[in-house]
Amino acid sequence: MIEKIKLKNIGKLFPIIGIIIFIYIITDIGIEKIVSAFSSIPLEYFLLALLLFIPRWLLSSYKWYFISKKQKMDFKLFFLSKIFLITLFLGSITPGAIGLHLRIYYLKTKSKASLEKCLTNSLIESGLSLITGLLIAFIGSIILIELYPELPIIILPFFIFYLSVFIVLLEKRGGSKLFNILIRPFIPERYKTSIDKSVESLYQDIPKIKDMLIPFLIEIIVWIFAAIQVYIIAQAFLINITFYEFILISIISVVISNILPISIGGLGIREGAFVFLLSKFGVQSEVAFVISISGFLVKILIPGLIGLIISFRKKMIQ
Repeated sequence: MIEKIKLKNIGKLFPIIGIIIFIYIITDIGIEKIVSAFSSIPLEYFLLALLLFIPRWLLSSYKWYFISKKQKMDFKLFFLSKIFLITLFLGSITPGAIGLHLRIYYLKTKSKASLEKCLTNSLIESGLSLITGLLIAFIGSIILIELYPELPIIILPFFIFYLSVFIVLLEKRGGSKLFNILIRPFIPERYKTSIDKSVESLYQDIPKIKDMLIPFLIEIIVWIFAAIQVYIIAQAFLINITFYEFILISIISVVISNILPISIGGLGIREGAFVFLLSKFGVQSEVAFVISISGFLVKILIPGLIGLIISFRKKMIQ
């Protein structure tokens, strides 16, 4: 009993780890240096980076629309684009971006689909996003291996794990077998029938692996657009790094924060990774930190706040 309580308490501490790292980085660099670096970014750089969010938002919404169509879920593209914005904010303030999946509620409310089918829809969309980011990050780690020899060793196991889980769960035979081996034996007999029905609902109209090709290609472009938003901010500091190197480093830092759900919205983990990665190019810690946090503002937080405003206006969600 005591061990269970201890494990529960440790679990609660996980999201705080990133915040502790975030505070440590600020303390180590110095608030004055950070404020000075942040204030040196012209406003037009922020505006241009924010404008680039629009095509990224539309592409992400279309990718989700495409997946929904494959699941025979009749949502309008405009509706999904609004829900995307709303849950973008919720994902940014929760560990592991779990708040993103509140969209299941909106999907269920809007459609006649089962809760399980809406859950599958949300997991496929977010899972594909993570796997795509991991693939780009792994390729990037190979390209930059002379600078960061340890990166491929760190990223590859996560890529293999998430890709394997995604493929297995996407196939009903594999997913059901995994469920029967790992979970079903521990379910009380009286609940097994209802649980089996829920598992069946999870695989109702589930897309084939081949159906993921177009969403996958769209997601590659989405990741690159997001990195370009950060690159625009970085131009305020005239750092000596090529475009493709910066894009890869930006994606790698975000992926690292995504695969380590020990923070709220990746805060601290993302900045720590970015500061370390850019230090190899002689970029000052305060500059790297400000670029990373500014990137978070233009990629997620500011657009997410717009989504939050929309969430309070029920007529706009319909």
